[in-house]
Amino acid sequence: MAMAGQQQDVQLKLPVRRLRGHTDSVLCCASRPDSPHVVASSSEDGSVCIFDIRTAMCCHRLQCFGGQAVVSVLPAPGSEHVLYAAAGSTVYCLDVRQGPTGSPLQTYSFNVEEINQVALNFKGTYLAAADDSGAVKVIDTRTHKLFKTLQGAHSNICSSVQFHSRRPWEVVTGGLDSKLVKWDFNRGRPLQVVDLAAAAVTSSEGVGGFCNPPFVHALASIEGDVPGEAGKLLAVARGDGAIDVFDSGLESGSPKQSSQPAVSKRRASTSKDVKRLDDKKSPSQMDVLVPGRKRHLHLGIGGHASIVNHVTFARFGQRGQFLVSGGNDTFIKVWDWALEDNPSSDVAATSSQGPLVMNLKHKRKVNWLSTTSSEVENLVVADTSKVLSVYSVL
Repeated sequence: MAMAGQQQDVQLKLPVRRLRGHTDSVLCCASRPDSPHVVASSSEDGSVCIFDIRTAMCCHRLQCFGGQAVVSVLPAPGSEHVLYAAAGSTVYCLDVRQGPTGSPLQTYSFNVEEINQVALNFKGTYLAAADDSGAVKVIDTRTHKLFKTLQGAHSNICSSVQFHSRRPWEVVTGGLDSKLVKWDFNRGRPLQVVDLAAAAVTSSEGVGGFCNPPFVHALASIEGDVPGEAGKLLAVARGDGAIDVFDSGLESGSPKQSSQPAVSKRRASTSKDVKRLDDKKSPSQMDVLVPGRKRHLHLGIGGHASIVNHVTFARFGQRGQFLVSGGNDTFIKVWDWALEDNPSSDVAATSSQGPLVMNLKHKRKVNWLSTTSSEVENLVVADTSKVLSVYSVL
């Protein structure tokens, strides 16, 4: 693995594999934590494909969505054959063994408008579906009934939703109104609203707030029951090209407490001069303006020059250490997000010690990213083409 803290030149290497099976743009992809060689993808062509990365073969192709674009797909925890997918205003629970046109195990048609993302809690007992109306439907997957409707906080499209892994009754949503909302989904009420647009005006953040407001395009948390601070991280992909890392409770901690994952002994021995944000004695002004924010990754330190469409915490490396982002500028960036900025360094320099550790030039705009725990073939990219690209990074 490349030395953390050493920012690399723009990488022009080709994907190690290409996964072919769709006939239109790939919108979403998701690998299974327990089977890193298996990846599911969904497409504008109205299908879900299951690939084996090792052979680049499409093992299954499901087409039970009435020809509608499938915008979101994710595997069900604890069941290697079951997955959830969203098309139109319906969520489908599927068993891949049913075949290409087999009947879904369940369908959930509680949303009124088109769904943008579905998410599951750690146990897979609740599913949340965010839609164009700004509402989120929370479904009990055991009874197959609507559990709660979360609405009234977003004034525009709700683009993304994530469950809090440490607080069983909390979810966080993000929308094209530039707001993050923390909800108690048991009671169906918002607990806190963070307006990123107001903070951007106050602190002059972003690359072009008037042309590209800080709409929330994607949220990411770490899957599973992750101990320590890493289990409370939330990443936000923004329309102004920036990426934020929050405490998923949207709460500001004490400055004396470490807000980042611990540095391993191996990394500490090879990167003694690298400063991390948890070495600071006081939070930055931005953290005062935005409750719970731990990090703001922007163009000035090597960030994206346009909309960030997706962000994910990498499964490779230490849990919570690396973020991977992709955007309309066709770049894919790997961040060791807890490293301190080096404002005096050139973005293209190979000796800088800022948080950007890999800067990969992709050929097309990125729609979605998924990572695996493997040392090779560990990044899967869905873009505006009909082909998935697989890279070996770090």
